[in-house]
Amino acid sequence: MRTRLALALGLSLAFTTTIANHYAGGTISTRCLGNNFHEITLQLFRDCGGDPFSGQTLYFRNGCGVEFSSSGLQPASVVDASSICPSELPNTNCNGGGLLGYQLNTYLDTVYLSPCNDWNISWYTCCRNTSLNLNGGPGMYIETTLNNPTGACYAAPVFINDRIPTFCAGQPVSFDAGAYEPDGHALSYALIAARFGSPTPLPVQYNTGYSGAEPYNGMTLDPGTGLITFTPTASATFVVVIKVTEQDVQGNVIGSVMRDMVFNVVPCSNQPPAAESGTVSSATGSASVAGDRSIEVCGEGPFCAGITVSDPDNVQELELISNIDSILPGATYALTGTNPVELELCSEGLPPGTYAFWVLAKDNGCPVIASRVYHFTVEVTGAQSAGEDAAISVCENGQAIDLFEQLGGSPVTGGQWIDPQGTPTDGVFIPGTSLTGIHTYTVGTPPCAASAVLSVVLAPASDPECLTAGLSPNGSMVPSVYHDPSDPHRIWIRSAAMQADLRILSIDGRLLKQGTFRSNGTDGTAIELPRTHHGPAMIELRSMEGAHHVVRVLLP
Repeated sequence: MRTRLALALGLSLAFTTTIANHYAGGTISTRCLGNNFHEITLQLFRDCGGDPFSGQTLYFRNGCGVEFSSSGLQPASVVDASSICPSELPNTNCNGGGLLGYQLNTYLDTVYLSPCNDWNISWYTCCRNTSLNLNGGPGMYIETTLNNPTGACYAAPVFINDRIPTFCAGQPVSFDAGAYEPDGHALSYALIAARFGSPTPLPVQYNTGYSGAEPYNGMTLDPGTGLITFTPTASATFVVVIKVTEQDVQGNVIGSVMRDMVFNVVPCSNQPPAAESGTVSSATGSASVAGDRSIEVCGEGPFCAGITVSDPDNVQELELISNIDSILPGATYALTGTNPVELELCSEGLPPGTYAFWVLAKDNGCPVIASRVYHFTVEVTGAQSAGEDAAISVCENGQAIDLFEQLGGSPVTGGQWIDPQGTPTDGVFIPGTSLTGIHTYTVGTPPCAASAVLSVVLAPASDPECLTAGLSPNGSMVPSVYHDPSDPHRIWIRSAAMQADLRILSIDGRLLKQGTFRSNGTDGTAIELPRTHHGPAMIELRSMEGAHHVVRVLLP
């Protein structure tokens, strides 16, 4: 704790430079209230070295020729927006101290925005604080755009972070400039050039080596998440402007929101939570670990997942903040420990889809708090049914069988069959060729795969249940065979009307009897079998039309 005084003195010296103006950034967002009425939120950051803000004016125009303004807006709320530890907040110039502090002034207005493309809502002022990357103290301009030609009602993105960020020189930075919105629209991010209003927005002039796309050397922004990363090398204050573009499911641009704000770099040594932490460490139930920060969930069943976050400054404690509540309906999470912190996320089940949430980890370093944002995805895949397990007996003299049709339940098609030796098959069992035993049918891909097994046993041709299994499918009606209950050497055959050559053969192919078979298509025809023969026999029928049938019977 001896270093706190030295750090505080360093911060005081860095933060109390001459300030010409007190605007430190801002943003405008919209929220539809219904019937084309919209709540407009103007947020302006103020450094406390300047005077309190006076009434503000918003300007509205669209592509349909409508133009108006709303003046004299007074703040609905004023909150502290300083990125320093709570114990040092009384020492900021917002509270009469020497440390530079910031306030966030929020203004609200309700307006009627008629259906039209290209609504533009803007605010501007004459000048801003001096900074590392801008030439002089140019004016400031912020805007949001809205396309509502059909009177569609939705909310614009809202930025997650509402504090002026302060970072330690020499420490890698991971700052979340991302936003959220409740309508499920796609968001994309970009670093853009700052502007000033005159009142028409004009580009500001950047100092050599800086630009809107790279406002600080080495700064990058993830276009999918809004995560800004860079490593500041020395104390500085510079301007960063982020634009968020919102698109609907068809890819149509709904609107955009921008935030203009200053970043502060000061001499301190606090390290942020580790970049390599914030990973998914465990998953149970229907979930599995798919990556460092991704979870895959099979079906809509319950699951839990563990996330571990740590800070290299072992004596510091971490605070975790997340938007899990608004992203994962009904999910809960619990925290264990202070550094590292274990976050256990649990859900009773989610509809299929992709869910993205963030976890903000802040340490309790003083006077400058260090933080890092971790982004996670939960991919929920609808479980497919592979059917129910079953068992069948197949005659060795029978026809080929489609195993899929033997499964119980309601299996989905398109899966893969594996034979008892683990070899993929086409799911057709051919007696005498295919392997008996456990055949497995699997649908889906891990971790969301489902399987059912079919046990196949082979019955000999002499089995009474297999006596008719070898009937050929040729002909218009397959003959049906049954024994005469009064004479075991007499059988009855019912078939379509036909006349055929009759041959009775032993199982080894010896001719036992031959003759002519006639059927009227309605009544059964009696066939007398040789009484001297016992065991299996084959009855072969060859009609004049070319139909061929073979019947196996078992004689006592």
